[in-house]
Amino acid sequence: MIRRTVIFISTLLLLLTSCERRPLVDLYNTHYVRVYVDEELLNVTTGFYNQAHRKPDYSSPSVIRVVLADPQTGNVRSERYLRNKGEDERGIYYDGYIIADPGRYNLLAYNFDTESTVIRGSNSLYEAEAFTNEIASHLYSKIPSRVKAPIPNERIVYDPNHLFVADCGDVVIDYVDHLDTLRTPEGDFFMAESIVKSYYLQVRVKGVKNISSSVSLLNGMSGSARLHGKDMNEDDPVTIYFEMHMSDSAEEDEAVIYSTFNTFGKLPHVNSDLEITFDFLTTYGSHYSEKLDITHKFDEEDALLRQWLIIDRTIVIPDMPPPTPGSGGGFMPEVGPWEDIETDIII
Repeated sequence: MIRRTVIFISTLLLLLTSCERRPLVDLYNTHYVRVYVDEELLNVTTGFYNQAHRKPDYSSPSVIRVVLADPQTGNVRSERYLRNKGEDERGIYYDGYIIADPGRYNLLAYNFDTESTVIRGSNSLYEAEAFTNEIASHLYSKIPSRVKAPIPNERIVYDPNHLFVADCGDVVIDYVDHLDTLRTPEGDFFMAESIVKSYYLQVRVKGVKNISSSVSLLNGMSGSARLHGKDMNEDDPVTIYFEMHMSDSAEEDEAVIYSTFNTFGKLPHVNSDLEITFDFLTTYGSHYSEKLDITHKFDEEDALLRQWLIIDRTIVIPDMPPPTPGSGGGFMPEVGPWEDIETDIII
């Protein structure tokens, strides 16, 4: 009996000494990470063509997703959402902690709060791609140029929100017994830059008294971009939809209509058919459309250096008098003479 008791106590002591309680988060696999965001965006936060014109809405990201991926397979090994926002002399940054075992990784970070820009393939470094959806049917129905003459296989999409991406390879995590900081191979923090460009566009219009609203369609644009490498997808042609604004300094009969639109980029193989279509809704309820070829505009200095597309043409909106009373139609229905009707009313 004494021998069995000794064996039991010895076994218990062996189990207690051989098993060590280990916290879920050890210092050796917890790493500090900081991502700066480059908010110097042409035609959005800087480089405006006209300070008096309406500026695009912009606000800093609210959350940054950080992933560590296997450089061989591209599979995501660890991820973290950074919500803590700070600022120093270098600019806005987001920081936090990510858990990962020692090894060699590719780091990918991007803002996770966009309205129109959507991410697909987010579980793979090499398949992650940003794109925008096709416009809603109620918007398409208000584009007379396409309703009357649809273009086969055309995809009309929303312009993308700015997507800030940091893509860094060869991020090495060593075996350490303290909380360390992830850095680029050059020893710096990570910097996220937008993979979306903002272009300012304007054209003169004569006959502005006849305009109620205007939208534009620009073809020859890329509909998506890869996060790894930050390259636009050259095999994804789309047409971008965006609304136009009228300058406040409009004269009685002539004004400038303008807009700032976003794009993943102009497709390089589009040489002579880069067209913009202006669709106007008139004050009389009818529609007017005009199409212009602006392929050469993207090669001008204003476009290359400042991303300005200043169209040196004047669109003339013809006078379209309102229908005369009694001619029928949705806005001026015809009303016939009254007729006397006699009938019994049961009370």
